[in-house]
Amino acid sequence: MHSRADDGRPEELSSLELAVMSLVWELGECASSDVVQAFRERVRPLAPTTIRTVLSHIEKKGYLERVPSVDRTLRYRPVVTRDKVARRSLRRLVETLFQGKATSAVSSLIGDEPLDAEDIEEIRTLLDRNDAARKRSPSGKKRSRS
Repeated sequence: MHSRADDGRPEELSSLELAVMSLVWELGECASSDVVQAFRERVRPLAPTTIRTVLSHIEKKGYLERVPSVDRTLRYRPVVTRDKVARRSLRRLVETLFQGKATSAVSSLIGDEPLDAEDIEEIRTLLDRNDAARKRSPSGKKRSRS
């Protein structure tokens, strides 16, 4: 049984769980030993039992699933995409730190460093898409992103 928040979504990941999950997204389907090794090389050395416990917690939260294997190796694959977790985390940050105002969050992000021409063009493309989608919606208002 997966652990779920009140809204039916998987519980949030802790910072350690997110670091481990990031490696699983990079590795794809992988053995717990692969994650232990990657964590040691890329993040910091932690006891293998700690990493395996974290993997178990992430599985219980519904972000990973075990993959059957012929040997005794514990294998996992991601169930939730990095993009989905990133979007949900960003929405939570905007709600919490910017009173739900995306414009304040964007202003904070782009105010800290100059953008190059490529970044500006990409942002313009995203805004144009958003504007077109808004014009297509019946009410002309923001659509819910559940």
